[in-house]
Amino acid sequence: MTNRHFVEAMPVRLYESESSADTVAMRFGLDPAQVLDFSLNINPFGPPGTAIAAARTALEHCNRYPDLRLPRLRAALAHRHAVAEDALFFGAGLDDVIKLLLHALTPEGAGVLIHLPTFPRYELEARLRGARMVLVHGDSPWTVDLDAIASALAGARIELAFLCSPNNPTGEVIAPTRVAALAAAHPETTFIVDEALIDPEHDGVLAHVRAAPNVIVLRTFSKYFGLAGLRVGYAIGPPRLLQIAERGRPPFNVTHAAESAALAVLDDRPFAAHCRSTFRTETANFRSGLELLHDYRVRGGHANMLLIELLRGQTTVLVETLAAHGLLVADAACFGGLGTHAAIRVSLRGRAANMRLLAALERAH
Repeated sequence: MTNRHFVEAMPVRLYESESSADTVAMRFGLDPAQVLDFSLNINPFGPPGTAIAAARTALEHCNRYPDLRLPRLRAALAHRHAVAEDALFFGAGLDDVIKLLLHALTPEGAGVLIHLPTFPRYELEARLRGARMVLVHGDSPWTVDLDAIASALAGARIELAFLCSPNNPTGEVIAPTRVAALAAAHPETTFIVDEALIDPEHDGVLAHVRAAPNVIVLRTFSKYFGLAGLRVGYAIGPPRLLQIAERGRPPFNVTHAAESAALAVLDDRPFAAHCRSTFRTETANFRSGLELLHDYRVRGGHANMLLIELLRGQTTVLVETLAAHGLLVADAACFGGLGTHAAIRVSLRGRAANMRLLAALERAH
């Protein structure tokens, strides 16, 4: 194994804070209503009406604190995932869950493994915690090198390891059997498997690690379910680990309105089916159009998210050009391990918006 697999991190950038529709509109003198944001991965068609109605009803009681244990949502998710109720841990979105788990399960100076490229929040929170970072690069930035991860785990003491599947931003799915094998081979390491991007109808890694003593799986209501603005994320894992994190969980970190909306959307199967079908159709249409443009190559994708490599030109110039036309995309340099590669990440919307982005990409080259 060569040193290229273990690298020092560049300062962590967060694509979420790079720009917003309002700031872009102000910078370029645009109508904010005409600015389209493709940079953040959300469900552009949500939330469903059932969730909106449930949240509105809950707001009638917003003078009260929510129940600390979120019993209704806890029971519904325990049934959905076939786990005990104390195998669930809640946060104000997965950013909150990640921070709370890191602080609960790692002492300062603990070894934290992160494969690159991936969601940058893991590294940011681990560094703020004072962790000893083990950053794993593969030979290609477009794939997760599981052999390099296994080698790193064998070569150093690692208290916590993050695995993202489907990976953000590449969309690559790590085989659940490989995750289970890593966890079994390294019982001293706690594995946090981030499945934020997974189709909620899929069991993912849970089918293989429900009884594992050292695996925690992350899920969210921000993506398919369309509740990004209400901030509901949760972890599924061994109660003995989650009970430690529960001691540090801020009280009332998930609101009553958010819990009510989450419960409603769990039951709205037609909404999820419609989104799944639309994502599939729109992604196929956009990819076929992009293939006609010889300056771009799709390097990965999942649902409505695509990672697009620029075969010529500079990413910063393209991002700025698109912003001037009211189109926000994420510069993939925000993802550690992609800093030397020209690429953007886009999260597709409806047909008219997607065609506007495609036309702008064609004009840009």
